[in-house]
Amino acid sequence: MLIDRVSPSNRTRAMGMVWPDALRIRGSVIRITFPAVFLLTGYGVGIAFLIRKYEYLALQIAILTPVAVVLSLLLVFRTNSAYDRFWEGRKIWQDLKVNSRNMIRNTWCGVVEKSIEDSVQKRQALKNVAAFMISIKHYIRGEDGLDYADYDGLLSPEFRMQVLARRSAHNYGSIGGSINGSIGGAHNSPNRGQSSSELRIQQQQSNEGWERTVEVPFPSLLLYEIQKFVEYLMDNGVVHGQLYVNMLSTVNSMGTLLGGCERIISTPIPMAYHIHLHHSLYLYLLVLPWALGSMGLAKTIILQFIISFMMIGIDAISREIQNPFGYDANDLDLDAFCEAMLVELNYALNHQAPKALEVVENTLTNNTDRGKNSSDRADATSSI
Repeated sequence: MLIDRVSPSNRTRAMGMVWPDALRIRGSVIRITFPAVFLLTGYGVGIAFLIRKYEYLALQIAILTPVAVVLSLLLVFRTNSAYDRFWEGRKIWQDLKVNSRNMIRNTWCGVVEKSIEDSVQKRQALKNVAAFMISIKHYIRGEDGLDYADYDGLLSPEFRMQVLARRSAHNYGSIGGSINGSIGGAHNSPNRGQSSSELRIQQQQSNEGWERTVEVPFPSLLLYEIQKFVEYLMDNGVVHGQLYVNMLSTVNSMGTLLGGCERIISTPIPMAYHIHLHHSLYLYLLVLPWALGSMGLAKTIILQFIISFMMIGIDAISREIQNPFGYDANDLDLDAFCEAMLVELNYALNHQAPKALEVVENTLTNNTDRGKNSSDRADATSSI
């Protein structure tokens, strides 16, 4: 049963009840911005006291107006760029969910097994599709290895051992984990703090010095397994024509979406822009109290606090949403996407397609009949 994660109260709030959100701290950037805002406000108080004693040090507020306009444009561009990345990530994961769902449905309902081997391959292929989504989640979060609970029951022992042997050959260490058990949940206790990139590039020390090695991303390995299954169906005459074309197109789309995720995590905001924005932002906030000091102590404190909170907060939001695949409160809920796919996978695996069931039962019946006939002939021969 699919669970609607958006409650009616959340829908109502999204439609216009903004007052409760104004009182919320969880999910906001207050905790991130508070130290800098507190220090800048305290700095403003000191400058206000200094200007009360030496009034000639005060600046005209009009001097900072053009600077504020330019800085606002920089912040707007920064926020728009970050949100574009967030929205692009959201579209990619929705498309990934749709393609995985289509692959599971087309495979389960459209592929009619001709043998027990076909049935085994078919069930494992469906599990590989769900594992592909989960592997992308871990890959773009920089979480290497297979020792995550949401892989349990999805990866075949043979494939797991192949990956283990491949990584052992590259001296990446052991990547253990249970190969038995039912399909688990999508939540884990991840290994955080590792970097993500289009390809995992590590430095290995050898006798000749430092050797650069490149590891094929684990999602790509799963994609190879999925396409091998599609080609297996074609070679054995299980599927043909439009169904084969549709399945192959879906696999290619899944590879394209993996590349889209890699593009987001491997293309940060240019460092020069990032540094210049922060230089400009904090320079403006450091000069601002010299223009506000002539208004009096109370007004200086209030205005310095509000302006610092707004500008630093906008920058903090941009930094948080520019990589939408992490664990911040405002990042995409990738675990929910994976959970939804596991629900659909469990539904398919527990509801046998009628045609497939009939074929498998006929195969078993024929095998039983052939065995029985052979036994009868053997008995007849022995009696003679």
